Amino acid sequence: MEVTITTPRGVRLAGTFEPGPGPRAVLFAHGFLSDRHSSLRFDILASAYRTAGYATLQFDFSGCGASDEDVVTVTNEIEDLRSASAWLSEQGYPVQAVHAHSFGSLAALRGQPADVVAMVVTGALTGPLNYPWEQIFSPGQLDELETHGVTRVPDDNEASTREYSVISRETLADYSLIDQHELLGKVRVPVLFLYGEADEETDLVAMAREGLRLVPTPARLQIVTGAQHGMKDRLDVVAELALAWFAEHLPSDT
Repeated sequence: MEVTITTPRGVRLAGTFEPGPGPRAVLFAHGFLSDRHSSLRFDILASAYRTAGYATLQFDFSGCGASDEDVVTVTNEIEDLRSASAWLSEQGYPVQAVHAHSFGSLAALRGQPADVVAMVVTGALTGPLNYPWEQIFSPGQLDELETHGVTRVPDDNEASTREYSVISRETLADYSLIDQHELLGKVRVPVLFLYGEADEETDLVAMAREGLRLVPTPARLQIVTGAQHGMKDRLDVVAELALAWFAEHLPSDT
């Protein structure tokens, strides 16, 4: 069912919630300028989690999907994620796991809502990366960022009615100014880091392997053979690994 969650700063988040038989739920955190469906991958994973007995909550971060307008930053996404988690607890689901992807993993690792007891992060950002933004954004958009501090990015998500999302200089800094020791050293719940085989061609996997020793809780890094960064081609494997991790680290319903 469709739900609306209001953050402390008054921003309304649009979400899709499906109840479960017990107190356990999986909360999703989508990637950069994506939405609650995450190109259908979250819909498929949510179905697998519900089959296993979990409630699920997929939501659009502020400034994305059907949620209220806002500048897309990790700071805002942390508040969004914590608000969604608090809403889940109010509905009777105080035992939560997070499944986060890519940029959403940064909000999850930094935000760590109080009722979240385990995480699975796919394609996670665990340290500073310098992206070739000139290959991603147009010269006009980069000029707007330099001159005005913000720019609009057209929304190309499937079936989205949003015209654009807004990013700022802070958004790009969120990628390049990550302190890995601070990020991973403050993790308080068990985390499964999943990467596609294609991620090994980037710095993501090498950085995560280096940072794994900093995590003070149970943590594992696994490469999904044959998978791209988005994991869409191996979601069956992702669901199997995630459910095993949740079964190991979430308390049972009884």
